[in-house]
Amino acid sequence: MRILLVDDEEQVLRGVSRMIECEIDEWEVETALSGQEALEMLDEEPYDVVVSDMRMPGMDGAELLSLVEKRYPNVFRVVLSGQADRETVLSAVKPMHQYLSKPCDLEVLISIIKRAEIYQGTISSAAILDAIGKANCLPTLPTIVTEISDQFASDDWSSRSIAKIVEKDPLLTARTLQVANSAIFALPKPVLEVEKAVSLIGGEMIQSLAMSQVFAQRESDPPPAISTNSLFEHSMEVAVLAREFSHHFHPSDEDADCVFSAALLHDIGKLILMNAFPKQYTELVKCAESENRRIWDLEMEELGASHQGVGAYLLELWGVPAPLVEIVASHHNFDVCSRRTVACQIVFGANWVCNGADEAFLKQELESAKNPELAAKFEAELLNWKNSKLKAAGKV
Repeated sequence: MRILLVDDEEQVLRGVSRMIECEIDEWEVETALSGQEALEMLDEEPYDVVVSDMRMPGMDGAELLSLVEKRYPNVFRVVLSGQADRETVLSAVKPMHQYLSKPCDLEVLISIIKRAEIYQGTISSAAILDAIGKANCLPTLPTIVTEISDQFASDDWSSRSIAKIVEKDPLLTARTLQVANSAIFALPKPVLEVEKAVSLIGGEMIQSLAMSQVFAQRESDPPPAISTNSLFEHSMEVAVLAREFSHHFHPSDEDADCVFSAALLHDIGKLILMNAFPKQYTELVKCAESENRRIWDLEMEELGASHQGVGAYLLELWGVPAPLVEIVASHHNFDVCSRRTVACQIVFGANWVCNGADEAFLKQELESAKNPELAAKFEAELLNWKNSKLKAAGKV
């Protein structure tokens, strides 16, 4: 990993640089005393990570990271700030991946860079890495923004009413959880539920986050095979069913919060791929339907990454809690889920049921399972969930 530290205090740069290099021998750390110097260094050599102070004379950290995002989108962008006021946070949140408070705990910084390094190593396509890096600019739907504005204009809005609107949009959901789990609030436990995140962040910032990502349809793109609306509706359908399964079979409020939020986010990788490769992804979807093939297999063949891997990497970069990232990364992998948490299994199951509950797929997966005993137990659980859904719908 090549890391560029940017701060106008030379003594701080020397100290942090020395400590990182002592901790991780294989990382190369360079320093810049200004945003302009940092851009010049980025023009000359590639870097994997830019860590910038927020308050600097001339070009501040938000402006620097905005330019890095445009020119070098696959660079992991971290902002350091000693301020947590609304204006500072909002100016930094759009281009950043993660927000750390000053003085920064060096172990925290090293830890998040290590996790980014792991995910970067799983994706070999530069175009995919660029697409993930540009995801901060992915648009939300104008109807979501209108609904939020209308809700705030009423006299009886609440965190719950705002959360219900935010939950309709996986991108805004992820952004809300990103901010709530950042060092801005320094909470002892991760925030997994959207309503709690909305309550913590505050209505004004939620509205600003939504406004910063207003949807703008590109005229040159063909009509996508999957509409954004249908993708959002599917995510909500899976989330509602996952919460039902959680309450009915594994009653735990924390599990229910986790599976609901993760299910809302599970297909966020598709949004990134659809936005970055509209024509190619449309053809992949058509091919999956006409040839009865799995879309994630086609994604790997044609693009070099699957939507679950792309989505998980984005959420990891954004600092979304690890339990949610793990679920997104595994939501199509029967074998992995059979050996993971109940929350992973529930979201897999809800998505499987919402996508038609193909039992032949389970039989095929059982044949190659690494732990046949756990896989068979998981299959039985999935069939039980399927039957419960059919009974609830009056179909059996």
